[in-house]
Amino acid sequence: MKTCLIIPCYNEAERLQFSDFVNALQDDQGLYFVFVNDGSKDHTSDVLKAFYHEQPSQLKERICVLSYNNNKGKSNAVRIGLNWAYQQSFEQPNESKFDESIEVLGGLNVMVDYYGFWDADLATPFGELAWFYQFAANTSPSPSLVIGSRVARLGANIERTIFRHYSGRIFATLISQGLGWKVHDTQCGAKIFQPHLIPICFTEVFKTSWLFDVEMLLRLQLHYGKASESMVLEVPIRQWRDVKGSKIGWDDFIKVPYQIWQVFQSYKKR
Repeated sequence: MKTCLIIPCYNEAERLQFSDFVNALQDDQGLYFVFVNDGSKDHTSDVLKAFYHEQPSQLKERICVLSYNNNKGKSNAVRIGLNWAYQQSFEQPNESKFDESIEVLGGLNVMVDYYGFWDADLATPFGELAWFYQFAANTSPSPSLVIGSRVARLGANIERTIFRHYSGRIFATLISQGLGWKVHDTQCGAKIFQPHLIPICFTEVFKTSWLFDVEMLLRLQLHYGKASESMVLEVPIRQWRDVKGSKIGWDDFIKVPYQIWQVFQSYKKR
């Protein structure tokens, strides 16, 4: 399998574990990374550039760094990275379609089986990617979208705070009711999907930064109707840890229920 993962980065200079990224590239010859520096205020841009330049040519050709000055939020960082990668591989590059204010380091010209995004803190380790492939290969029809789900169960090592666990259950219940699907975890930062979903789910700017995963599912529903539910596979991941330095605070927690309601209302009007 060839997979291109977008890694959104905002003030991650002290948290990026580059050895894990190098190990993943060495272990999986079909893996590509597009790091997106989302207007970080620290030295994230510098450490990403240094990481790129330090790599040998055989790894460097599978690494790209996109960087811009103004913070646009995680949803836009993911969207920008995906659209750039998709244009490089599946469309004739058109300079007018890409923001010239975005600095690009490296290139990508390969047809991949999956695109996706992965949290920069690697709360979900890259070893789960092979787990995703295994589930997808054994599912019929083949899923267009595979999403990680942090289910605490025997044989899994899911390290979540009480706050994250119970807030996640509340949000998942609200989201499931809105979607009409039994979804356990829409917010896990590990997802892969087939290339045809990028023009459908990632062309328009998202309405929220932290709930764009839900918007992605809503866009899928709008485009494919009832058939969309069978296109999504939720995979219980084996390992996840709550990494310190999360960008989500109590203010976000308080706002989320209202934002969920806003998102569903806005898509109902379409």
